[in-house]
Amino acid sequence: MPSQNEERSDAATMCLTPSADNDSGTGLQNMDWGSLSDRANSLMSSYNQTHRGEDIEEAIRILSGWYSGLPSGSTNQAACANSLGLAFHVRLRHSNSIDDLEQAIHYWSIALETWTSGSPYYVPLVVNLGGLLRRRFEWQGKFEDIEQAIIMYSAATSSCPPDSPYRHNLLNNHALAVFTRFEQTGDPQDLDLSIQTHQECLSLRPPGHSSRFSTLSNLADTICDRYRHRGSVDDLASAMAYYRGALELCSAESPSYPIILMNVGLMLRYSFERNGDLQNLDTAIEYYSAALATCPDNHPTRSSLLANYAGDLYGRFTQSGDIKDLEYSMELYTNSLANQSPTHVHRFSSLHGLAIALISRFKVYGVPEDLDLAITHITSSMVLCGPSHPEHMSVVMVWINCLIMRYKTRGDITDLDAAVEHSEAAIRFCPRESPHYFPLLTHVNNALSTRFSRRQDVRDLKKIVDYCDSALDVSHHHISNQVLAMDRADALLQQYFHEGGMNALEDVISFYQNMIQDLSRGHQAFSRVLIQLASALQARFEQNGTADDLNCAVNHYRTACETCPPGHDDHSAAFSGLGNALLLRYQIFGPLDDLDECLVHLAHVVEARALATDHPDYPKGLANFAYAILTRFQNQHDITDLDIAVNYLQAARDHPNQSEGRHILIYLAIALSARFNEHEDIDDLQESIKLFETALPMFAPNNPQALHLHRNLALSLQKMYAKRQTIEDLNAAIAHFEAYLKISSEDHPDLPLALISLASCRHMRAKAGKDDDGFRNALSLLAIASEKLSEAHPWVFLIYHLYTTIFGDYYRLTKDASFLEKAFQCHQLASSAPGIRTWDQLTAALRWRTDANVFHHTSALEAYKTSIKLLDRHIMATPTVSGRYKALLGGILHDTPSLAADATACAISGGDLELAVELSEQGRGLLWSQMSRFRATINDLRVVDDEGRRLADEFEFLSAELWRRQSDSSSDITTVTETLRRTQHEEEAHQYRQVSSKWDAVVSKIRQKQGFAYFLTPMPYKELRAAAIAGPVVIINASIKRCDAIIITKDGPPRLIPLPDASLGGIATTSDDFRDVLRNTAGVGEEKMREKQLIPVFRRLWDAVLAPVVEELLTIVPKGSRVWWCPTSKLTSLPIHASGPYRKGASNMPNIYISSYTPTLSALIRSRRQNVSKVASNTPSFVSIGQAKPNSRSGERELEAVGAELELVKSLVPPSMACSEVSGDEGTVIGATQALKTNSWVHLACHGKQDFVQPFDSSFALRDKPLRLSDIIQAEPENPEFAFLSACHTAVGDKNAPDEVIHLAAGMQFSGFRGVIGTMWAVDDTTAHHMVKEFYEAMFSGKINCTNAARALNKASKAVDKDKVAMDQRVVFIHIGA
Repeated sequence: MPSQNEERSDAATMCLTPSADNDSGTGLQNMDWGSLSDRANSLMSSYNQTHRGEDIEEAIRILSGWYSGLPSGSTNQAACANSLGLAFHVRLRHSNSIDDLEQAIHYWSIALETWTSGSPYYVPLVVNLGGLLRRRFEWQGKFEDIEQAIIMYSAATSSCPPDSPYRHNLLNNHALAVFTRFEQTGDPQDLDLSIQTHQECLSLRPPGHSSRFSTLSNLADTICDRYRHRGSVDDLASAMAYYRGALELCSAESPSYPIILMNVGLMLRYSFERNGDLQNLDTAIEYYSAALATCPDNHPTRSSLLANYAGDLYGRFTQSGDIKDLEYSMELYTNSLANQSPTHVHRFSSLHGLAIALISRFKVYGVPEDLDLAITHITSSMVLCGPSHPEHMSVVMVWINCLIMRYKTRGDITDLDAAVEHSEAAIRFCPRESPHYFPLLTHVNNALSTRFSRRQDVRDLKKIVDYCDSALDVSHHHISNQVLAMDRADALLQQYFHEGGMNALEDVISFYQNMIQDLSRGHQAFSRVLIQLASALQARFEQNGTADDLNCAVNHYRTACETCPPGHDDHSAAFSGLGNALLLRYQIFGPLDDLDECLVHLAHVVEARALATDHPDYPKGLANFAYAILTRFQNQHDITDLDIAVNYLQAARDHPNQSEGRHILIYLAIALSARFNEHEDIDDLQESIKLFETALPMFAPNNPQALHLHRNLALSLQKMYAKRQTIEDLNAAIAHFEAYLKISSEDHPDLPLALISLASCRHMRAKAGKDDDGFRNALSLLAIASEKLSEAHPWVFLIYHLYTTIFGDYYRLTKDASFLEKAFQCHQLASSAPGIRTWDQLTAALRWRTDANVFHHTSALEAYKTSIKLLDRHIMATPTVSGRYKALLGGILHDTPSLAADATACAISGGDLELAVELSEQGRGLLWSQMSRFRATINDLRVVDDEGRRLADEFEFLSAELWRRQSDSSSDITTVTETLRRTQHEEEAHQYRQVSSKWDAVVSKIRQKQGFAYFLTPMPYKELRAAAIAGPVVIINASIKRCDAIIITKDGPPRLIPLPDASLGGIATTSDDFRDVLRNTAGVGEEKMREKQLIPVFRRLWDAVLAPVVEELLTIVPKGSRVWWCPTSKLTSLPIHASGPYRKGASNMPNIYISSYTPTLSALIRSRRQNVSKVASNTPSFVSIGQAKPNSRSGERELEAVGAELELVKSLVPPSMACSEVSGDEGTVIGATQALKTNSWVHLACHGKQDFVQPFDSSFALRDKPLRLSDIIQAEPENPEFAFLSACHTAVGDKNAPDEVIHLAAGMQFSGFRGVIGTMWAVDDTTAHHMVKEFYEAMFSGKINCTNAARALNKASKAVDKDKVAMDQRVVFIHIGA
């Protein structure tokens, strides 16, 4: 509050010495002082100039000696006491010592006993003594001091003539004292009297008067306070004018200068509070800063300046969220308290302000100590300003807020009940005319509203409405009207959510819409009104489905988020509201960007609460976020999302302070129902039904949420019927759907969904009873639902999906072929109609494929083609490579690992071999194929035209961005305790999909350019056969339908070799037997046994699969030629290159052909094209990378033979190749990665590990940590040619997704190496060097060419000493690539 300037009378500026001749009328200054008084005056004058303590001490000693020497009853006692009082007062001005104050009051009180109203010294003495009494009151809070001062001033004013030279000082100090009493009692008469007295004083201080500036300032102070209490804008303008007038008259050296600067700042603060203009607040803070720079440490009003400065910094923090403002504010409040005595009159205010600042910092950081300290300070403040103090209610309101906040932090309901009890008690005793009545009422409303959120007792809401209705009848204050009307509207909105009632909702919306028009963006209520308006519009959308309402709600929430920085009271509400509105819009209209963005915002809300998990809002935020994750699962079917959602919802349900129990129960029930779909655990479904049934009575029948409850409960009951075939479950489901339809309006946006679900139930009952009318009724319901939806609505998929089921079952019942055709027409529509989500389209296509196989329908091949295309699109939508892998295996795809093989078999059966090759290519190696798209180069496009150059640049930029983002920078976050990383995790996913959308758009534009129509589309057969330019490629397709081999040559059509003796089951058995042999004979000395057991396996593989293929190959290429094998399914784990009859006189595969492998045809094509220009122009460099002693955390043993192997390799590398080595302490991930980047030939000897859970984490064990497959993919070598991986399991592949061929050797090939040698099982490091020696001797025996590697490997396997190297170690190595 403003600090006022006290005046001291000029009548006592020197010591008085009694003199009989002192009757000249010239004033006290002209009296005859005598030598002692002259000496005292001289010392005090010197002290005032130099502040030498010895001077004032000597003056007091002289005067004390004089006073003590006076006889009792001496007539000179008053003059001497006055002089002593003056001396202590002079020292007080510099010492601020309470002892000096007490001494000055003591001696001036003695003087006043003698100098009564008739004395010429009376008035100036009253002026000075009254001022000191007022100061003692400020320091010690003794109300009797201010009362005594006012009595003295009143008496002196009555006896002081109008023309007295002391009257203006007397009026000034009288006005100050009365104003001080007003601050304590709140009596408006005192405020008016103070203003009138200051105005009279001003009239006695005309322009030019030396003290006019102080009167202008003091008059401004009192008018300012009247503005604070009565709100008249005229008072605000008048106060500012008086302050500016005072500032013009006050010199910067004056002790009053910082006071006036501070008070001008206060006026600017009040202006900001009135009009919301932040510039006023910024300017106010500049004034405070200037005032503090000119205010000495011992200035009597420094503490007030510090407190006011702190208050406005805090105010700016609430607007901008700048934490620096908050921290500096707290520092200033703390300094202000340090400048105040424990009983200082304004200490309560500084404690009050510091408590509020601590509360805000608690809201930002959630540190419990801040809240505890705030409660301590506010409790101390209440002690200092008791019930009679005018600011008592202000402090009580903060205390009530603290109780509510502590409840929200720690969940103790007794805090909340206490807040309600004390606030209602306070409002009963607070007079309505009190300026605190309406603010206090808002605190009552807040306490009741918070308790409603916890207990859901609608009586609390009705109390709020009653309080507001009663208060609004008598309130004429605009601000109070606004706040109370908002409280009332908020309560009505919550009541609508609890009980329903569209009329009340319309009134609430109308109120908020009108109110927002009157608020500036900077107004403190702006965000609150905007959030509530958005919430109400969203509620209306949920009733009538008007898209404009939901879009407006989203826009309002966005604006609220912009105005609510971290720490703002509405920050969490704004971001929660925006997230939930975006989620709803996604669920109804399907834009994936809305789902991504909603997850970012809801993750942010959870993360913001992660350090204060006891907060009652935490489980609500956690549940909202979990529901959004569940929704993403329903779109993308990443099973991890489902697990996270269930975990989070269970944590929210079990939270001790959760206040949204019924909503959490519903969300958890929906999640468990979804989990039942995946795992068919009936416990999940039973728990889901139980939760729905528990939640249903918690909602009034016409509550909007009751509609959703009926529908979701019915869906779970429907699933239970499908599981148990108990008709009671189905009848109960139908009853709930029918109940839904009875209470739902015709235009309710969810009505079509309910109709679809009811149609499904009616169909189930008709199927069970073979009821023709039931089938027709179900079809009729679907037709009605279809009429209510646009063609592009996501729910159209559900209609098509159900049509296929009903028509299929109707066909079975009637044998009417037209129904079967309708079913397959709907299959096709469900897989391709606009607006349908990719996952839904994929599930529809897979179902189409299944039904086509069951009914032997001619559309089967089209179903397979559509399924493979949609599978690629679905997987591509996942940001990270590891995420795509999980998506590939998750959900329905887990049951379709043979999709590509089955599609190929279907095309073969249809006689279209070229299509069979194309489908095999498109359906396998999806992850490698997708990553390769981001590495595509389009230099040909650059030379077309300027647009081509721009598109090429944009494509390469976006591809690089997607390549960077697809790396696994964020691992899965599955537990509640890991939520601190959630916002970043969701933001990365959102940004990936945004960039991916731009990439898709650029690719679409490129395809519009002439000659680029097939850019990044699947290769046709005529391009795929380029893989066979150096020798035939054999695709061996193993499907449950049939097994075949297709031989591809560089020209001519593909050749089909049926494999009648092979079956998918037989191949799987052979694969399992092969692994069992390796596992069961792995001991030292068991080599012969292993060879004996392996030969029958190799023979079975030859007889069933390879013999017919080789027979056909021999008609195409002679023995000794190169052949590339492209196996599928379980064949990827079998050593085709080692198969053979193993009979006397017969040749085995190593003696017939030089074998190489390729994951896909396109991978081989890329290897052939890789770095052709660089290979021709650069001399190859060779590096050996070895690590015998990997990091101890790897758990791997030391490889003793690594050093010898590296030396051997080094000795075999020809002098024409630059040769280097990275091993020992240098054999780290960084060292190895750098070596891979800068060398064209690589030999790597270390432990290798295939990770069967996450294959992209397969790795080489190095000194510091593993070099993962994902790291190799990202390495981007400069000129790669050949890599020899002398490590275990580098070409094993993934048993869960064998057609993806995810292993270390494939990763090396993808990263650019044209040829790679890897291992299909464990390598014996004690014998590996024999194979290495024979290989490199053969490799470097002629011209150095990496394409000779397969031939060199074949030669090495036959040349190595068979007594030293066991059979399995001779064929463990395979060649991949060109």
